[in-house]
Amino acid sequence: MLNFLKIRNIALIDSLEVEFGPGLNLLTGETGSGKSIIVDSLGAITGERVSSDLIKEGADSARIEAVFSIDAHYRPPIFDEFGIELDDAEEPEIIIRREISLNGKNRIFVNSQLVTAAFLKRFGRILVDIHGQGEQAALFDLNRQREMLDQFADAGGALADVADAFKKWSAVKKELESLKVDEAKKLQLSDILKFQIDEIRLAGLRQGETAELEAEKRRLNNLEKLSSLSGESYSLLYETDDSTLATLDRAARKIEELGGLEPAFNAYSEGIETARAVIEDLSIELRDYASKLEFAPGRLEEIENRLAEISRVCRKYGG
Repeated sequence: MLNFLKIRNIALIDSLEVEFGPGLNLLTGETGSGKSIIVDSLGAITGERVSSDLIKEGADSARIEAVFSIDAHYRPPIFDEFGIELDDAEEPEIIIRREISLNGKNRIFVNSQLVTAAFLKRFGRILVDIHGQGEQAALFDLNRQREMLDQFADAGGALADVADAFKKWSAVKKELESLKVDEAKKLQLSDILKFQIDEIRLAGLRQGETAELEAEKRRLNNLEKLSSLSGESYSLLYETDDSTLATLDRAARKIEELGGLEPAFNAYSEGIETARAVIEDLSIELRDYASKLEFAPGRLEEIENRLAEISRVCRKYGG
């Protein structure tokens, strides 16, 4: 039952305290004396929507407080759900305070514990029925009907057991949903990794491929110069009458003749033969290298595209 109601800065009322006793309590007064404000305040304290328009003009905030007492054998299941404590008195008291502010920071407390408006709306139906002209009674509310039936059947203990079982079931359900989400994430990650592996495999990367392609690209970009340098070098070393090899042969004959007269020069014969072998090997290498140089239309573009693909894959996956 409602034992006490306190109102501050609501509509026309600065401050008002009303105590209620057992049985029928009547509020009488002239029109505009504030009876409706008391009823509206009672509605606000039991979960009805309110706005800052209810605050008295000139005030920054308003407050409504109410004290209810309930049967000690009845413990509202919603209290267990939200963890609100009740004392062990013969008729435990429930103290509700609702603070309304012009800045929109409204707060609700039940037994000094901060609660939501949704909680107050659910719990308020248990405490009070407000009937106005043309309004339906709370008996038409299915939740209220169930609560009244449970109260009549003295099913408080069973309700607590069901609430505890529901809490455990909710925890297991939440964990199961979390596991399903984790499994879905694993499958998604597996698909991503499979796609990445396939992309890397299709790229066909080889160790050292980039260096090989860069070297070939450099050759193609300098093909004319390479051909000229290798051809000229071959001619100077081997091909012409005054080439390095021809000059070396003439010098070798002179030194051989000199060695016949002065044996000290015979020691250089082996070195001259070695030099001749090096020049001949280098000349052959130059000739073969020059013969293999050829312009391949489109090859440079192929190399550029391949290097770009290798670079893209390496940037994407590291390497």
